Amino acid sequence: MHAINDTDCIRMVLRGEKSYFAFLVEKYGDKAYNLCYKILRNKEEASDSAQEAFIKAYEALPGFKLDSAFSTWFYRIIYNTCISKIRKDRFTTGFEPEDAVWNDLGNDNEAISHLDLEDIRKLLKGAYEVLNPDEIFLAEQFYREECSIEELAGMTGLSQSNVKVKLFRARQKMHEQIKSVLKEEIHVWQTK
Repeated sequence: MHAINDTDCIRMVLRGEKSYFAFLVEKYGDKAYNLCYKILRNKEEASDSAQEAFIKAYEALPGFKLDSAFSTWFYRIIYNTCISKIRKDRFTTGFEPEDAVWNDLGNDNEAISHLDLEDIRKLLKGAYEVLNPDEIFLAEQFYREECSIEELAGMTGLSQSNVKVKLFRARQKMHEQIKSVLKEEIHVWQTK
C-alpha cells in the first residue's frame, strides 16, 4: 500500500476510500508548507494556508483530470490560496529602501537621495500598494527572495515570458507611482 502512486491514490479516494487522501497529505505536506512559506514568509500563515490548500484540493478532487500530474495541479491550488491570503493582507507588507527594486528607478534616484529614510519608506509603500497580488508575489520573490524567472514560472504555472512581463509591468507601475509622488514632492520643495 505504500508503493501506491498519486493516480491510484486519487482513484481510491474518488471511490469513497477517503483514508487514501492521507497518503497525498503525507507525500506533499512538507512541499506544500515550504511553498506557502516561500510565498507568505510567515510560519503560522504558511501552516494555515497549506492546510487550507489540502482542504481545497480534497474538495476539488472530483474535478481533477487524471491525465495530468497531481503535484502541478496541487501547487497551483497552493499558489492561489496564498495569493488570496496576500490579497486580504495586501497593505501589511512593503519594500524597504535598501531592496533591489530601487536599482530600477534610474535617474529618479537623484531625487530620492534628498528624502529621509521615513519618507523613502512611505514612497515605496505607496508604490507597492498599486500592485495587484500577482505582481506583489512576483516582485517579492524576485527581489527579496532572489528567485529566478524559471523558479517563479514553476511556482505560479505561468510561462517564463509571462513572469518577465508581469515583473516588467510591476516595475513600471511602481516607477510611475514614485515619479508621480516625487514630482509633487519636488514641486512642494521648490516652492518653499
